[in-house]
Amino acid sequence: MEHIIFFYKRLIITIIFVMCCAPTVMAQEEKSTVSKIDELRSNANFTPQNTEYIDLILKLAKSQIRTNTDSTELLLKEGYQLSLDTNYKSGESTALSTYGYFYFEKGEIDKAYEYNMNALKIANTHNLSREKLRALNNMGLDYWLQGKVALALTKFLEALAVAKEAKDVDMMVSINVNIANIYSENDDYETALAFLKIARQLNIDNNNEEILAYTQINMASAYSKIGNDTEANIMVDNSIEFFKKEHLKDWISHGYEQKGSIALIQNDYSEALKWLSLSEELCDEINFKYGYTLVYNALAKCHLGLKNIELAEQYALRGLAIATELEIALSIKDSNLVLSKIYHEKGQNDLAYSYQTAYMDLYEKESTEKFKKGLGILRSKTEFENQKKLLIEKQQKAIAKQKNYVYIAIAALIIASLFLILIYRNNKLQKKYTENLQEKQEILLTREIQLSESNTTKDKLFSIIAHDLKGPINSFYMLMKMTSNEAISKEDYNTLFPQALRDIQGISEMLNNLLVWARTQMEGIVLKPLNVDIHTIVRNTISVLSPLAQEKEISIINTIPENTLSFSDTNHLNIIIRNLISNAIKFTNSKGEISINVLEKDNELQLEVADNGIGMDQQTQSLLFEKKHMKSTYGTNNEKGTGLGLSICKEMVENNGGKLWVSSIKNEGTSIFFTIPLQSDKDITV
Repeated sequence: MEHIIFFYKRLIITIIFVMCCAPTVMAQEEKSTVSKIDELRSNANFTPQNTEYIDLILKLAKSQIRTNTDSTELLLKEGYQLSLDTNYKSGESTALSTYGYFYFEKGEIDKAYEYNMNALKIANTHNLSREKLRALNNMGLDYWLQGKVALALTKFLEALAVAKEAKDVDMMVSINVNIANIYSENDDYETALAFLKIARQLNIDNNNEEILAYTQINMASAYSKIGNDTEANIMVDNSIEFFKKEHLKDWISHGYEQKGSIALIQNDYSEALKWLSLSEELCDEINFKYGYTLVYNALAKCHLGLKNIELAEQYALRGLAIATELEIALSIKDSNLVLSKIYHEKGQNDLAYSYQTAYMDLYEKESTEKFKKGLGILRSKTEFENQKKLLIEKQQKAIAKQKNYVYIAIAALIIASLFLILIYRNNKLQKKYTENLQEKQEILLTREIQLSESNTTKDKLFSIIAHDLKGPINSFYMLMKMTSNEAISKEDYNTLFPQALRDIQGISEMLNNLLVWARTQMEGIVLKPLNVDIHTIVRNTISVLSPLAQEKEISIINTIPENTLSFSDTNHLNIIIRNLISNAIKFTNSKGEISINVLEKDNELQLEVADNGIGMDQQTQSLLFEKKHMKSTYGTNNEKGTGLGLSICKEMVENNGGKLWVSSIKNEGTSIFFTIPLQSDKDITV
């Protein structure tokens, strides 16, 4: 939990980074922009309707958002009105998105979203790529600040496509950093680092020292999460050196705060306090509210660690107040958790419970957001090739191992032949050697059968990769490509995109089952039984699969009473129940019903997953668990699987001491039953 909290602090830095990426080195840019404006005005033929003049006015407004809000409002008003008067659509869209940035900085999220949405409409209507990119990126940040991660990712993905088309390297860098932090938020630090490395390489290739400094300070956050504090501190130090050279006090403050937070993760409270105090001083100097939301919470945690409880309480309350004022959901959650610990330490348990409850409410809301469909889209694209490569490598190792078995078998045949010669020469030992030879021949036959089955299974897996996975991925790629190139109408997009999402969901299910199956084949099924609550497992599984059921308007009913305990492996039960409910959804028609029931008998629990779907005939039922007939069937909504799910479920049920069977009637429905042991008095319930 501590690592998650520290991540949120780093996330806010990234939000500010993207907003500030374009207008950095403010003092130099402002002087240059003012000089160009004065030069235009001094021209005898000057007219305010000049588009170059409008662009400069809006650029100056953006550069002064943090330093001079009054001037910003006047400049924006002038630039926007001139754009309207001259029908200058680029200026109009730019003015609106800059208004969005302006209100974002003030913490007025609704207004920021409204202005950015209007800017996007103008950019789309008039095919303005750079203006569209600016509006999309701002909208992604608005969603992010509110904790709506899936919606933010959607906007960032759309913005990334536009940035690549426009060859806007600075925005490609910043959006890659944003996507990296979304994966870091989900504790996927390796994927996060992959995107950060893309951003870093873009900076190096384009010799952009300025943007590289921002990228490295974000990479430092990811490195600290995976335990590489040395590399993290080096990157922060490099960034601080650049910020000092350019006199960027807000970013120097961020750098100090990040060094303090890295020390805080290591419980080095004295070192942390030194850097955090420097960060606070700079925030005081420039009245930097976003910086306060970070440094106050960090100082609260630091003083809590040093047992300075009163100081910890003061800083935590200040952080919560500013985060609430600016509507920063992540910092609000962080502050509530810190305050719950502080009041618990003070013995004020009612207050501690109140803040802990507020934290849990925000945490649950955020966790739900993480499981939305949009979050998996990009991950499936980046991980598919790696997963396929890993699977092929495992199969190659298995084939090499099987070849060794063949060589051993050949050697066994040679030895058997020698035994036959010895038997012939020695009649007294004939019976003994004959029996020995028969045993070895049976072993050889068993190994040959196993080798044949392994080769058949290997062919099945390659077939799945070649056909079941390749097709949907290519279709999804083409859809994305046509969307990026605007070669597809909105109506066609709305028709094809839901099917593409279903294909990606199917791929996710396939990969999960393939990886589980491959692991069981390579390592065997490892059993770790505990007393587990079946009702809770079923409830959580229904929650995860509910988007699939809702799409087909299928109701899922959990009739299992609470505290129904079984002495079984938790991971195995999760896989079994998820596969059985997923299959029931797959083969149930729209507006159907699925129920999960339990019956206690003969010192064991009998669970049933029942649906009123399309059912199976007797022949199909008889072939369900035979490996040589292993195949998948399309569902009622053309869902595709691997054919491995039921086979995996049966193996895991049997390894937990139970059995699995099917009862089904064609066009009436299917019930899949399995048994598991009752709870054990010697184990701790989880």
